[in-house]
Amino acid sequence: MSLHAAALQPPQRGRHITEFLARRPEFAGVGPATAQRLWDFFGEELYRILGGGDLDRLAEVLPRTQAAIVIDAWQVQQAVVDMVVFFDEHGLDIRVARKAVDFWGDRAVAKLRENPYRLLTICPWQQVDRVAMRLGMAAYDPRRMVGAVEAALYERLDANHTLTSEVLLAGRVSGLLGASTDTVQRALAEAVADGAAIQSMGGYQPAGASYTERYIENRIRRLLAAPARQKDLFAGRGGPADVEAFLARYQTSNAYSLTEEQQNAVRLAMLRRFAIITGGAGVGKTATLRAIHEVARSLGFEIWQLALAGRAAQRIADATGQKAQTIASWLVGAKEGLIKTGAHSFVIVDESSMLDLPTMYRLLWHLSEDSKLLLVGDVAQLPPIGYGLVLHRLVQSRSIPQIELTRTHRADEATGIPAVSRAIRVGIFPDLPAYKRRAPGCSFIRCREDDVIDRIEALRADLPGEEVQVIAATYRGPAGIDAINTHFHSFNAHGTLRIGRFAVGDPAIWLVNDYERSLWNGSMGIVEEVAHGRLAVRFDDQLVGLGPEDLRNLDLAYAISCHKAQGSQFATVIVPVVRSVLMDRAWLYTAVTRAQQRVILVGDGIILENAIRRPPASLARDVALTV
Repeated sequence: MSLHAAALQPPQRGRHITEFLARRPEFAGVGPATAQRLWDFFGEELYRILGGGDLDRLAEVLPRTQAAIVIDAWQVQQAVVDMVVFFDEHGLDIRVARKAVDFWGDRAVAKLRENPYRLLTICPWQQVDRVAMRLGMAAYDPRRMVGAVEAALYERLDANHTLTSEVLLAGRVSGLLGASTDTVQRALAEAVADGAAIQSMGGYQPAGASYTERYIENRIRRLLAAPARQKDLFAGRGGPADVEAFLARYQTSNAYSLTEEQQNAVRLAMLRRFAIITGGAGVGKTATLRAIHEVARSLGFEIWQLALAGRAAQRIADATGQKAQTIASWLVGAKEGLIKTGAHSFVIVDESSMLDLPTMYRLLWHLSEDSKLLLVGDVAQLPPIGYGLVLHRLVQSRSIPQIELTRTHRADEATGIPAVSRAIRVGIFPDLPAYKRRAPGCSFIRCREDDVIDRIEALRADLPGEEVQVIAATYRGPAGIDAINTHFHSFNAHGTLRIGRFAVGDPAIWLVNDYERSLWNGSMGIVEEVAHGRLAVRFDDQLVGLGPEDLRNLDLAYAISCHKAQGSQFATVIVPVVRSVLMDRAWLYTAVTRAQQRVILVGDGIILENAIRRPPASLARDVALTV
C-alpha cells in the first residue's frame, strides 16, 4: 500500500479516532465534543462497534438516527479506503476510487475482482484490461469480450455518438481484442445477450444511451397522444376560439403586430401539449414568445422559462419581460420538491439546440405528464456539448407539431448581420466588405494567423468604450483563446495589482453553476477590485467577492469559445478565422449571430470560404432518437 492510500485509512488504535470522526464531513453532526464523548464512554471498544455496525451500543450515547448515520459513514469510509488500496495496487488513478464505491457500495472491491471490466464506466480500456490480465482473465473470456464491445461503444459516446454501425463497431472490437472476425461476432452476440449493447437501427448502442433515447421518445409520444386538457382546466376557456380572440386583441393593442407565421406559432404552442418553434436569427422568436407568455398567463398557466446557460436565461428574461432560469437550477428545484409541475404548468426551453440527451432526459423525468412543453431554438446553430442530438433530430419528425419562422423582423436588419447570417446558414458565401472605422454591420479583415492579435488590438482601440467580444474556435495557436487572453491581460495588468491571472479591468467568465451565489456556467463579469488576496467581480448587477480558492472556477474572457457564447449576444463580435477542426458552417453561423451591431471576421479567406461552403461536420452525429 502506498503512503497516499495508507493516509486515508481510519485510525486502527489510540485516541486519534476522535480527530478522525470530528474532522471528516461524512460524520454529520459529530464535532470534537461528541467524538470525545464517544471515546470517553467506549474507549477501544468504539472500533469494534463502528466496524461491526452495532447500532444498539452506539445509541447508548448518540440519538439512534445519528448513530445510524455515523455507522453508515464509517462503513462507507472503509469501503472507499479498500477501493483506494485496490486502485493503488493496480496502478489506477485513486482519485476516481470514490466513484466505484458510489456505484457498488461496500462490495465494490468484490464486484471488480469478479469482473474488472465493470471499471470501464470510469477508466479507459487499456488500464482496465491490464488489471484484468493481472487478475488472471483469459484472452477470450466472455467478460473480456463484452468489455471490449462496451469500451468501443463508450469511445463513440465520448465522441457524442449514441449509435454505432456494425462494421465500425466490429473493426474497433477487433483492434481491442486482437481477434478474428468470428471471435468479434461472438463478442457482439455476448454483449447483446448480456444487455451491455442494444441493437438499434441496424447498429448498436450502449445500454444507457439506448434507454435514455427510448425514454425521451416514449414521453414525447405520450405528450403527443394525450388530449389537450386546458379547456377543461380553465372552466371552458383555452380552446381555439379563445386563442383566436386573444390574437385579435393582441394585434390591435401592441405597437408591433404578429405576422401570420408568428400567429400560427402562438396557436401551435397553446393548443398542443408538445411543440417546437425554430428559426434563424432575427425572425421574431422572442416576439412570438412574448405573445405566448401573455396568452398563457391570461389562461392561468404557471410558466417556467428555461435556458441552458445563465447568460442565455438572463437574455431571454430581459427580452420577454418574464422571469427565466437555467435548466440546472430548475432541475435542482424539481429534485428537491421545491418545484412541482402539473396540468397548469407550461415549460418553455429557449436555445434548445443546446439540449443534450442527458439534460432532456432529466427535464422530462421531472416534468409532469400533464404539463405542456415547448422547445424553441435554431437548428443551424452548434449542437450541444454533451452527447446525442435532441432538437436537431426532433425537427426531422413529421409527427411533432412544429413551425419554422422565416421572416426577418430584427430592427438591426440594416446592419446586414441578419442577411450575412442567413447566407452562412445555407452555405452561401456572403458579400463581406473590408472593415471601415466604427462602421456597423459585417466586415472581413484578411491577414495571416500570426497577425490576428495585432488586428484585434487595433479594432479594440478603434471601438473605445464599446462592448467587444472575441469568439474563437481554438484554445491553441497564435490566434487561439489562450494567446488572446494572455496578450490582453498582460496589456491591461501592466503595473497594477493582480491575483493569479486576474487584474482590475479584466473581463472574466465563471465556469461552474454556483447556486448559493446565483452564478452559472457562462456568467460573465468584470474584475472591479483586487485587494487583500481577493477579487471583486461584477456579474451583471451583483458584485461578488472571490478568494484564491475560487480562481479555478474563473477564467479570462477577452476571448471565449463559441459554446460559451451560445445563447448570449454582444454589441460587437470579433471572430478569428484560423484553421481548426471546429471551424465549420454551424460554428461560424453561431458566432456571427451573437453580434447585435457589428461582426468583424479576421483571418484567412480560404479557410472562411471552406467553412461556409462545406456541410457542417459538427452536426454529423450518429444517433437513434426518433419520434
